[in-house]
Amino acid sequence: MLRSGYLFLALLVLPVAAMVTPASVARAAATPAVVLVNQPAGSVCISKTFTVGVWYQQSGGSRAYRLDVYNPRGMRVLHKRGTAPASAWKFWKVRAKLAGRYRTVYWTHPAGSRKWSAYHARTRAHHC
Repeated sequence: MLRSGYLFLALLVLPVAAMVTPASVARAAATPAVVLVNQPAGSVCISKTFTVGVWYQQSGGSRAYRLDVYNPRGMRVLHKRGTAPASAWKFWKVRAKLAGRYRTVYWTHPAGSRKWSAYHARTRAHHC
């Protein structure tokens, strides 16, 4: 059985371009990663936290990011933007106060592009 900590580490190093569409995974080696994003937990107990975060992989591309987390009612509960740090991951904890699906949206610039690209992740909060 794969421990969740190992799965978490494996998901951290995926480049944004590879996570946006499965077909782009094959092109990941040809497309340098710029801002890496933390895949939040898929499921969490109500009143517990899940972690979101960013890290810049030095490749000469843009370090800009935007991050939004929405609760099950559609209200934004976390908004961050700026430049991702190159020295270490920058993490934020989001407390799941309501039952239902939380939506995390990371916006970054793919290498060589000025357009924003979105990556969506879902976290299900439930009674434990």
